Amino acid sequence: MFSFKCPLHEVKYFGKKNCTWYAMLRNEVSLIKFINSSVEPPLPNLLKDEEHHRLIIDLCKSLASLQRYWEALEIINLTLRLAHSMLSVEKEEELRSLGARKSSTPKNLSKAARAKRLLQKKATIREKKKAEALASGADWQSDDSDDDPPQEVHREPPLPNLLKDEEHHRLIIDLCKSLASLQRYWEALEIINLTLRLAHSMLSVEKEEELRSLGAQIAYNTTDPKHGFDCVRYIVQQHPYSLAAWNCYYKVISRVDNRDSRHFKFLRGMLSKLVDCVPPIIIYAHQFTMASNHQHAATKYLEAYKRLPKNPLINLCVGTAMINLALGFRLQNKHQCLAQGLAFLYNNLRLCENSQEALYNIARAYHHVGLVTLATSYYEKVLAIRVKDYPIPKLPCENPDIVGNQKLGYKPRYCDLRREAAYNLHLIYKKSGALELARQVLKDHCTI
Repeated sequence: MFSFKCPLHEVKYFGKKNCTWYAMLRNEVSLIKFINSSVEPPLPNLLKDEEHHRLIIDLCKSLASLQRYWEALEIINLTLRLAHSMLSVEKEEELRSLGARKSSTPKNLSKAARAKRLLQKKATIREKKKAEALASGADWQSDDSDDDPPQEVHREPPLPNLLKDEEHHRLIIDLCKSLASLQRYWEALEIINLTLRLAHSMLSVEKEEELRSLGAQIAYNTTDPKHGFDCVRYIVQQHPYSLAAWNCYYKVISRVDNRDSRHFKFLRGMLSKLVDCVPPIIIYAHQFTMASNHQHAATKYLEAYKRLPKNPLINLCVGTAMINLALGFRLQNKHQCLAQGLAFLYNNLRLCENSQEALYNIARAYHHVGLVTLATSYYEKVLAIRVKDYPIPKLPCENPDIVGNQKLGYKPRYCDLRREAAYNLHLIYKKSGALELARQVLKDHCTI
């Protein structure tokens, strides 16, 4: 409890005197007790009296005249809150209008007055220009008028039948390919995107798909493949069950360094729509693997395995994911997980009919977990097999000149893994102390 100096009477008041209501509002202890309890307010009939109501109005005006706006607003707000049921509509409206006026400081009111005068001056100048233009018989259109929006003029595009002609369509395709061959990928993509945007209604489905496919091929070689995301997304949406379409999509997305939110949003949408489609599940699992989240990756790979149990790639992915999971710190049954991962790799070996690649994967797995004796035997099996090169897989309608492949899509010893196996085998020999044997392996298989 404390007393204070009333700004209206310039004397100290407290208790049931002339400024009782103001004293109650300023008394924080009694106010908190009143708000947090269900007791009746002090002096319940205070604001029913016209004299006391006028007293509060005069008090707020006096506080405002002393530039004590916050205290005036505090009194008004608390009065409306505590005595809402006791106030008539007229008294409540009077208090609210008074509070609205007090919330504006003289500085803000001065700024508002200047802005109003400026708007009036602009309106006068605009009306004067309009009258002069109309008097001279010219069409008047204000540049800064919000009341008179500019009229839209319908303009026909130049050469409206340009893309309807097959010859002109082939011209755009050849131009984009030429720009791509000169490594001017951004200009080629810009032409493709503008053509798709401006001539969307005039292009046939085949022509539109050809443009988007070309855009996807060019996007792979750009420094920022995000520009070709729309093209590859369209191809997947048109052919959701095509492996070539998903290969095209992942070939572009795999080059994006940072995580693209559009990619994850699109992939989750396709997973919810295409429940029986395996490629988006594998791509989603690949993303977990790249983030070293092997537990979620193994879950997604096993989900794909349920749909295609005899697919060699899925068996390989499940095996590698479980082996990587077994080498983590959180897993308790590591040996069981490792054995399951090797079982999937041996299943991959059976499905691939003892191919060199499958043997190398098993050898690499044993080497990874530290079983170097078994790894050595499988590396030697890899060295005993020769594999001929075959063309590098390409995108649909892919031009080798655009994507930068070498002659006819071949690379020397592209499919032969003997050099990789020899190098890993020499590391095992070197670590065990057999330096001469390690040097001989490199000389036999890794010398040009």
